[in-house]
Amino acid sequence: MKRLLSWFKPRPLRRNYAEAGDFLRAACVGMVGWYHIWQQSWLNPNLHLGRHVVRFYPLVAGGYMFVDLMLALSGFLLMLGWLGGKRDLRQFWVNRAARILPSYWLCMIVMLLGFALPGGLYGSAEQLWTDLLAHLSFTHNLFRASYANTQLNGALWTLAVEVQFYLLFPLLARCFERRPAATYAAMVALAWLSRGLMAWRLADSTLYVNRLSAMLDVYANGMLAALIYHRLEKTPPRAWRAWLSAALTVLSVYLVYRILDAQVLRSGGENIRHGQMLWRWPLSALGCLFLVCGSRSIGLMRGLLSNPLTRFLSGISFNFYIWHQFLAVKLREWRVVPSFGPTPNLDYEQPWQSRYTALCFLAALALATVLTYCVERPCARWIKSRFGRKTLETRRQA
Repeated sequence: MKRLLSWFKPRPLRRNYAEAGDFLRAACVGMVGWYHIWQQSWLNPNLHLGRHVVRFYPLVAGGYMFVDLMLALSGFLLMLGWLGGKRDLRQFWVNRAARILPSYWLCMIVMLLGFALPGGLYGSAEQLWTDLLAHLSFTHNLFRASYANTQLNGALWTLAVEVQFYLLFPLLARCFERRPAATYAAMVALAWLSRGLMAWRLADSTLYVNRLSAMLDVYANGMLAALIYHRLEKTPPRAWRAWLSAALTVLSVYLVYRILDAQVLRSGGENIRHGQMLWRWPLSALGCLFLVCGSRSIGLMRGLLSNPLTRFLSGISFNFYIWHQFLAVKLREWRVVPSFGPTPNLDYEQPWQSRYTALCFLAALALATVLTYCVERPCARWIKSRFGRKTLETRRQA
């Protein structure tokens, strides 16, 4: 028991490290995964506490909204590293490539050679090369054929947004550091203008709602939160500040739940997307409040947010995110979990829904663990050792 409790014992505050980020990344990826699995199972879980019922439906049915929090976390971590002195652009690109490319390329190879080509999913060579080249250039969220109709795993669209943001980040970080208020206002204004034009002019915003221009305020919230957190690190810890941070952390979770509860009441594709665009800024702002306050909170809360379990789940979250939706679709298609009828999800057949949901999570976690430790990390170490700054300096000295 003591060993178990020691897992949740928080470490001393470290500079340029936000403990709440471990939990936030794992939770957001998990909720996005639950949403996609729910689309296959239609299992609406509730927790009964005596006469009270805790409704998980808003969290599950609105799980796609957690993508915005994932992107805000990305902006936060990149900016926090920049403020901490990590400004070597060569090393920045090497680190980004080491983080993304191994798992990303593996996924495309498996999807292309294992499913798309053998299954004849492309109607023509033009469709094949359009989809493939768009994914290789990280522009696949810009074209309908490679975004809404891709055969290379629809979950990969977020990586296009991320890589496009990486291209702008060094410039934005410099501007943010010198003129934070003006840079933040400009990024937010551009995002709101982009989303406002979509809502006003477009009858179908499917292809535009998840473009970088419509998400700049999400990244801006993350970068601003990093700046605030970096400055808070210079203030001495106080008990009252820790308790205030704990209260604000709990408040942020409650308000996120309320936003999701309002969003899931919307129906119709375009109305849902309008709600998503409407809530994007406040939702990401609350996620950043959780990040900053949770990482400066009381010891017990910090221990719950950052411990071996949350750090492990956070570490494998990238591969979990990439593969969970594809696995959920295939496990249902292959009828791995027996059912009485052909449509157990639509018939709300139990215990199929529970067993299928559990299997999807376990399979995705197992695959993510194997790929993270057997593919992603070994390849990342090789990329860094081959192309990193130390390797370049060694070559020059030789």
